[in-house]
Amino acid sequence: GADAVDAHPAGASPFGVMDLVGNVWQMTDEFLDEHTRALVLRGGSYYQAQNSHWYFPQAYKLTEHGKYLLMAPSKDRAGTMGFRCAMDAE
Repeated sequence: GADAVDAHPAGASPFGVMDLVGNVWQMTDEFLDEHTRALVLRGGSYYQAQNSHWYFPQAYKLTEHGKYLLMAPSKDRAGTMGFRCAMDAE
């Protein structure tokens, strides 16, 4: 599964922020038309869920994106995806 929050103490950003990448694919956008719903995921997860190779055949690099089709509300969840809430410090 995902690493513990403090698993990589040497991985702080230049601003001292910890644990920004490496545990989950990050939801960056949503795609919707009359036939399809999908999330756009940014790479960065090194975790490959067992038997998920049919959907994500490999871990994506931070510079890569993938599309995750949303099939049904009861099935649209995974421990390998996440999002970050952020706001200005001011």
